[in-house]
Amino acid sequence: MKYFAALVSFGLTLSMIGCATGLEPAAEKIRMMSADQKGACESLGVVTADQQLGPYKAKNSMNQVLNEVARRGGNAIYLVSQGQSGFDGVSVTGEALRCK
Repeated sequence: MKYFAALVSFGLTLSMIGCATGLEPAAEKIRMMSADQKGACESLGVVTADQQLGPYKAKNSMNQVLNEVARRGGNAIYLVSQGQSGFDGVSVTGEALRCK
């Protein structure tokens, strides 16, 4: 029984470590824009990320949103909201932008 408990504990630890979301190279260059600044940019749509599990929920959610902006060809984001989701999760919503 001790072996089984140790195996489950090890598996849970690995699953939490494996849930980290890194930034793609293009996402590292994305700029944050204010409401005034975004008027000169083309909107590529709204992007949302929600993470319920793991130790770095806020960072992972933001990285997911930035990665999606990059995938859409954006170079900027207007952050619409960032806050708690569900019992212990974090949600980030932003508008993907292509600015000159």
